[in-house]
Amino acid sequence: MMTPEEFRKTILPEGRRLYALAFRYLNNREEAEDTVQEVMMRLWAERNNKRDHVNVGAWCTIVTRNCCIDALRRKKRVPFHGLSEVNGATEYETDHRGVSDDHEAVQMISTIVSRMKEPYKSAVILRDMEGYSYEEAAEVMQTNTNALRTIISRARKNIREEMERLYNYGTGENKRAAR
Repeated sequence: MMTPEEFRKTILPEGRRLYALAFRYLNNREEAEDTVQEVMMRLWAERNNKRDHVNVGAWCTIVTRNCCIDALRRKKRVPFHGLSEVNGATEYETDHRGVSDDHEAVQMISTIVSRMKEPYKSAVILRDMEGYSYEEAAEVMQTNTNALRTIISRARKNIREEMERLYNYGTGENKRAAR
């Protein structure tokens, strides 16, 4: 049985990391905070089942991911930052154009990822955005590393294709391809 003191020492320190993960899914500060609070309540309620999970961090991440997916389903929407916001990055263009281009690309990728369906979205967030190893991400997603590698490969291909489509929009290349 996990005592309140053990919970404070092992689970509460995960809060900041779980907030960052929730924010990646929800793209909203308040929703991420509410979700992490819900996660902590669920973890407390399930504290005696902790022994079922070897890695406390993975257990916390699984619960957070599931709560985020639940929150998105309740809203029946996927967070989306319109291209007008992404294109707003151009206002930062100065002599440091490369920095602004990088910022725009990151914003576009974030937008694409936010619109992806599961499990692709989770795989990209965990592996590419949060920096989890393949083994850690596979554990969180409750799959094996080979399946995860396939999911990530397909997700990255989707991101590449969408980026090409967005960058080529309105160019001669895109018009020729449409004919």
